[in-house]
Order: sequence, then C-alpha cells, then structure tokens
Amino acid sequence: MLVGGFTSEQSYWVIQPVLAAGLALDEVRDHLFHLAFDAIVSEGRSTVAAVASLVGEQPTHLRAAWVEVVDRMITLHATT
Repeated sequence: MLVGGFTSEQSYWVIQPVLAAGLALDEVRDHLFHLAFDAIVSEGRSTVAAVASLVGEQPTHLRAAWVEVVDRMITLHATT
C-alpha cells in the first residue's frame, strides 16, 4: 500500500493505531477514501474537523487512534 509517496513501511506505521484499535484494513481504506474525498471537495474544512465528523460516533479508543493517524500523517509529511 503506497500512500502519497510514502513507502509501504511508512504507510503501515501511519495506520497502525487504527489497526491496533481493532479496525480491519478494508474499514481503514474506506475511512481514508472518505477523508481524502472530503478534503478534496470541501474547501476550507480542516482535517481534524473532517476526521471528527467521520469517526464522531466511534468508541473513544477508535477516535483516539484516528487522531494518532492524522498526527502521524502530518509528521511524515513534514519529514518528506
């Protein structure tokens, strides 16, 4: 799985928190697709707000895992 120029290892590191929280890889892909689509079509909407609306009804541990995923995406993007 290659995301935005990240290596497979980097991509796995990014999504590892939600996998560890119990989401299946297909669910992660679906959520990431929706998040990316929302980011493209909704100008001015912040990533954190998009994630909040996407996973707002999920249990607390999954919401925390998604926050970690976004943080890792930002961290990795800043280093590439």
